[in-house]
Amino acid sequence: MIGSQSHNMLGIDIVDIKDPSFKERNERTLDLINNSEDVQIEHPHLFWILWSAKEAIFKCRREPINFAPTKIPVQLSNEGGEITFASGDLKGKVTIKDEYILATCGDLDSLQIHVFEKKDNNWSEGIRFMIIEYFRDLGHDYHIGSDDLNLPIIEPSKQEISISHHGRYGAVAFKKSLL
Repeated sequence: MIGSQSHNMLGIDIVDIKDPSFKERNERTLDLINNSEDVQIEHPHLFWILWSAKEAIFKCRREPINFAPTKIPVQLSNEGGEITFASGDLKGKVTIKDEYILATCGDLDSLQIHVFEKKDNNWSEGIRFMIIEYFRDLGHDYHIGSDDLNLPIIEPSKQEISISHHGRYGAVAFKKSLL
C-alpha cells in the first residue's frame, strides 16, 4: 500500500460518461489499471468505476507522486445497488448517474460534495472559478490556494479540498465545517 494518510481524508473523481471521447473499456484495458489485489464487480462501466475509485483514493492520500492505478489495490462491493470500495483503511462510494460516475473517498459523513456542469472551454481554471462562486453564493469569501505539496486548499482556512473534472462535469469535495 502506498503512503501516509491525510488528516482530513477526502478524495473525489468524476467521469463524464456522455463525453464524446469516452470509450467503453474491455478486459485488455482493464489490465492496464488492475492491481493483483483488486476485487471487482460485474458492471458495464467496471473500468471507469475502478478507475474513479483508484483516483479518489489517490487524491485522499494527498501524496506528491504521479497517479499509478496499478499500485492502488481496490476492493469493490455492490450490495443492494450501492457500490462501495475500500483500499486499506480508506473507504468510499461510487455514485452512477445517467451523465457521470462519481467516486468519493474518506470520512464520507463529514464531506460535502458538489457537482458542476462546464460553462466554458478553460476547464482547469473554470472549475476553480465555479468553486469560488459556489462558496460566494453560500456567503463565504474563500479562495483556492495550494499547500506545500501544491495540492488544493481553501484559503484562508487552509483546509484541504479535492477537485476533479472530466468532459462536461467537475466536482469538489470538502469538509462540511467549511460551511
